[in-house]
Amino acid sequence: MPRRKKVTVGQMVVNGGWRSTRQALRYASRFGTACEILGHPPTIEEYQDVHGLSRAQAFRDQKAWRTCVPGYSVLEVVSDDALRQRGLSPEDREELIARELAG
Repeated sequence: MPRRKKVTVGQMVVNGGWRSTRQALRYASRFGTACEILGHPPTIEEYQDVHGLSRAQAFRDQKAWRTCVPGYSVLEVVSDDALRQRGLSPEDREELIARELAG
């Protein structure tokens, strides 16, 4: 079972500053939207395509998340209920978390 992490906005600001926190929250929101559209958590390329972003912007968004919430993927921070609503089993989640953190 993947580790669960409670993250506060205050912790995010301490880790990355206001601008990065805003960008990281936007990344998490867009990530969730892409999950709903695609029916599965997106790769960075799918995230980019779904939202019409440049490659550089998609990676900046991901970098902001990693700066503000180091060591945790979006999938580890969002609620279990939200993940279940997107049809992710615990096994799916573990595989996706490993993939996201790897690259």
